[in-house]
Amino acid sequence: MEQVRLDQARAVLEEAKALLADEMDIGFVLTNLFYAFYYPMLAVMNEGQVPTTMQSITIALFDQQFIKAGIFRQEYADAVHRVFTLKPKCSGEKTPVSADEVNKLLALARDFIADAEEHCT
Repeated sequence: MEQVRLDQARAVLEEAKALLADEMDIGFVLTNLFYAFYYPMLAVMNEGQVPTTMQSITIALFDQQFIKAGIFRQEYADAVHRVFTLKPKCSGEKTPVSADEVNKLLALARDFIADAEEHCT
């Protein structure tokens, strides 16, 4: 199951990059970017048998069990919290975010996926 989640993360990260390159609505980019962070969290938590429920609870549990323990870098937690607040909550919602910030988040998502994969092997 962990590998499936990591594959999903890579796929949505590539989709986010493509959407950004095609200058599509930033909300679509952010939603994909959120899942590029979320799926590796699920992979890592599933491996450790940490229960996952709602997204906000999953993020809080990940922070508690993996960030505070020093297993993953704090900047990953900061990034996932930022993307979680940025991603549209409903269709058509406008999100004020710069392309520079999105590109930084894309790079962090790529690194997080790689680190999560290393952790799961």
